[in-house]
Amino acid sequence: MYLFKHINSSMTKRASFYIIGFLFVLILGGWFAYEKYWEFRVKEGAKALGYELNDEEVKYWVKRIRSYNKIDGFDEDIEEFVTQDKITFPPTDGFLFIGSSSIRLWQSLEEDMSPLKIINRGFGGAHTKHINRHKDKIVFPYKPKAIVFFCGTNDINGWNAPQDVFAEFENFFNSVKERLPKTMVFAISIQPSPSRFDQRPRQQKWNEAVRNLAKKEANLVFVDVSPPMLSADNKPRPELYTEDSLHMNQEGYKIWTKLVRENLKKFFPNDFL
Repeated sequence: MYLFKHINSSMTKRASFYIIGFLFVLILGGWFAYEKYWEFRVKEGAKALGYELNDEEVKYWVKRIRSYNKIDGFDEDIEEFVTQDKITFPPTDGFLFIGSSSIRLWQSLEEDMSPLKIINRGFGGAHTKHINRHKDKIVFPYKPKAIVFFCGTNDINGWNAPQDVFAEFENFFNSVKERLPKTMVFAISIQPSPSRFDQRPRQQKWNEAVRNLAKKEANLVFVDVSPPMLSADNKPRPELYTEDSLHMNQEGYKIWTKLVRENLKKFFPNDFL
């Protein structure tokens, strides 16, 4: 009897060892496959843009892109908004501007959209998934009349496929439609900034997907800011941008102001009185 128990115990320990070993190999294999997947994406993406990267350059970009895509990358920024809201909560039925640095850096936003009640919740470098992660904190509590949304360019710059970026936007829009059925969403197109003009074909796929969705949805408006930001030969107008060729200067924001105001005024004329 003792011998049987001893053998059985030894077999159990050995089986546990094999299972742990198998799981370790499985996890290691999965991690290796994931690394290779990202290396493939970087190589193919660079090739599409006319670049050839060596192995060292590929590993550098994989590390940088994965860091850039971290889902918790802006948690501290959001907590600052939450702290600010605890001190002074924004007015309900306002106009929420949310998105990445082009919203955050819109210094004249309140003046440009006067007399509307404006809430600026832009945070630099944001991807659409970051907005989705925090919408319970910086979207739904405000119960805005309208949301002006600009995001997607950083997502695409982070090697995310346009269809995946659009899926994140659709997630955002559908959640607003469900939770705030009276709220309208105004989606600003990804503008043709000079520093990312090589990404324009992928940006345009996102633009077209949102434009087509807006044709089907009564409470979604696509605000196409791109045409006046392009020259006669269909190139970005550098005079609309700061020295980094990515962010707009005052002249660029004048174009956005005109088009956003025109679209908001169509649906909320009384708020402009």
